[in-house]
Amino acid sequence: MKTRSYTIFLVIILVLFTTACEDFLVKEPRLSQLNKETLSTFDGLNNATGGAYSQLCSTEWYGAGFIVTADMKGGNAKRGSVVSGRYTDEYLWNNRPGATSGLWSVAYSTIAKANNVIEVIDGGFGQAGIEQTDIDLLKGECLFLRGLSYFDLARMYCQPYSAGVSNPGVPVVLVTEEGYPSRNTVGETYERVVTDLEDAIELLPVTSPRGDDGAWATKVAAQALLAKVHLYMENWQEAATLATDVIGAPGFELFSPEDYTTWDNDGYWGSGGPGAEIIFQVDGSEPNTSHGYWEAISYLVNPEGYGDCAASMDLINLYEAGDVRADLYLEPEDYPGEYWSLKYPGRNGSIREYNTPVLRLAEMYLIRAEALLEDASVPGATALNDFNAVRIHRGLAAASSVTLNDIYAERRRELCFEGNELFDLARTGRSLSRTDFTGLVNKNVIFTPGGSAIVNYLWAMPIPQAEIDANVNCQQNPGY
Repeated sequence: MKTRSYTIFLVIILVLFTTACEDFLVKEPRLSQLNKETLSTFDGLNNATGGAYSQLCSTEWYGAGFIVTADMKGGNAKRGSVVSGRYTDEYLWNNRPGATSGLWSVAYSTIAKANNVIEVIDGGFGQAGIEQTDIDLLKGECLFLRGLSYFDLARMYCQPYSAGVSNPGVPVVLVTEEGYPSRNTVGETYERVVTDLEDAIELLPVTSPRGDDGAWATKVAAQALLAKVHLYMENWQEAATLATDVIGAPGFELFSPEDYTTWDNDGYWGSGGPGAEIIFQVDGSEPNTSHGYWEAISYLVNPEGYGDCAASMDLINLYEAGDVRADLYLEPEDYPGEYWSLKYPGRNGSIREYNTPVLRLAEMYLIRAEALLEDASVPGATALNDFNAVRIHRGLAAASSVTLNDIYAERRRELCFEGNELFDLARTGRSLSRTDFTGLVNKNVIFTPGGSAIVNYLWAMPIPQAEIDANVNCQQNPGY
């Protein structure tokens, strides 16, 4: 695979973080220390790894924007009666290079930070008193974060893998240097994601020594993410096998119907906690200075806040009677007939603090079910049993049969407001059809998979115009 020893031109080449998501991330060296000397110690590498984690908190990523964009454009959300004026373009599918997703810069900043750590460790780093397992942990975490970064970049800015591997991907950058990289293909981008996650699986422990709150990369988290990546690549057997590994991992279980609608003080719905269903999450333990709107998604999905992101009736109408997931919506007295998600309840009574789930056990069951309905095979597992495992834990009776469309609908009910629906539509080649939509155009978005000449360009967001202007080698997505 062709790779490039550059970083994106607009990304500031930092080795350390700018803000904290957890205790070990709070030590920030002076800017004058941002050099090779800083990375010459284990503490420096540890802090730099914290810097890579910290970017996930960004408003442009799991703090709000990435999730809201996927659900707003995917038809799960709409602009309700309470709005602050943001996310209009996403709702209307009015993609513009000058006002596009800010994920590009924050994800490449994460990649730059991860690259610095990986490069030093691969150069033979060692320190007296530091065990190799501790060094392996840092490298594994950075590989996981780099893989997640490239996966999310590919999902946001590229046509799906199923539309053709030769389509433009994103620049694959493995060494942090200033430069002007051109774009790799979609196939090369996904190849890098797979390689990074496979390597991370070999290095990471089953449980993190940093804590058990689900906010740290582990072997199980890397397996779960790789299962999802293979699902997007339509590598059905690999997806099913990895999902099976995760389902069988110790310490995880699906929320019960009762737990699913219970809140606690740790910033997530479901009283079972990260040790039950949450495999990996972004921990929003405290507001911070760099990402001052870390609380934005709580505000966006709550009419007491900004309220921009209400649930569409297209989504609400998918729930069957008795489905406890339907109880996680708020219908205020002042806005009858309008619903907002309660998946982000806040921590200790404050909606400024919450956790954002990235990988959950329920998705692993649905990944395996979908793969089994394609051409995968897992001894003792059936698509119907996996499908029913999720249904029963959400208060519903077992179904007698299951189809791919059933799985797609179940993913929508289960994973709404977690940033998946737009990408599910794209990867499966299903057109967007919205009945609960007030716009004049783009009510429906037609998609034809498999490399067809009529694949809708809108499924790939435009590269930010500032990046195009700064990097002569980075070509804009067709259609913009």
